[in-house]
Amino acid sequence: MTDLLGAALLLLSLDKKDITVLGEGFESIVIEQRDGTIFRIAKTIETAGHYTKECQLLPHIRSSLDVEIPLPISNRYDPSIVPPGIMSYTKLKGTPLHPDRLSPGNLPIIAKQLAEFISKLHAIPVHSLPANCPQEVNNKNRMRELRANTQDILTKVLTVKEQRILSSWWEETLEDETFYTHPNVLCHGDLWYANILTDELGEQLTGVIDFSATHIGDPAQDLATQSYMGEAFYRLMCREYANSFPADTTIEHRVKRHQGLRELGGLVHALRYDPSEIEDAVSKIKHVIIK
Repeated sequence: MTDLLGAALLLLSLDKKDITVLGEGFESIVIEQRDGTIFRIAKTIETAGHYTKECQLLPHIRSSLDVEIPLPISNRYDPSIVPPGIMSYTKLKGTPLHPDRLSPGNLPIIAKQLAEFISKLHAIPVHSLPANCPQEVNNKNRMRELRANTQDILTKVLTVKEQRILSSWWEETLEDETFYTHPNVLCHGDLWYANILTDELGEQLTGVIDFSATHIGDPAQDLATQSYMGEAFYRLMCREYANSFPADTTIEHRVKRHQGLRELGGLVHALRYDPSEIEDAVSKIKHVIIK
């Protein structure tokens, strides 16, 4: 991280003592300047491209949403240098949501507000979006690629019985025509709790961040991540969401597929970027798919 961060600070004409490192993931380093400006520093050219997409998309959709989202201030994209991309925006108010912050009092409030946010996001007409917004429909070829990329490691770490269960799950998923027939909407793409902000009491949704995975695709993807908040939260949020899209009668079926695919995708990330996370990724696959 040091070399990449140092190069970014040099480009931004910032001193290390004037920033705070908020976090680091597979794709980005996130820092905060003293004045509240957030900088996201791309580790790869692909991520830098995502920043460019965000900077074009976010101003376009802000007026359609009742919850704050980042308003980009600047975006540097140059694949010939390190880092290849840096985007900035003013820090949003709020604290990341976490299952531990939920109680019987605030759970239904936040679940309803989040369902309303997702509903408004999914209702934005896709034909009005910038041309560079990618489309990622549920696709058998991508599923087969994901299976191939995880098969070797899972064959080594799973028991014979677990391998049979996973194999059956894959065959069912690949032949599940319901999964490949879905509406196409604007999806956040990574709407897990760390990207959802609330006030200090956890009673008001104040913002949603990190739209780098935003795309046009299956709305079930944005519901799949809500299971991390617990069964009660997930069920209530799904009921609220269904009020806005009653015609999508197979969405919860597709959610279950996406929950498994998300964990398999997490294993691919671990294999590529952080082998120390492989054990945890395998554990999540067992919990979601094999049980």
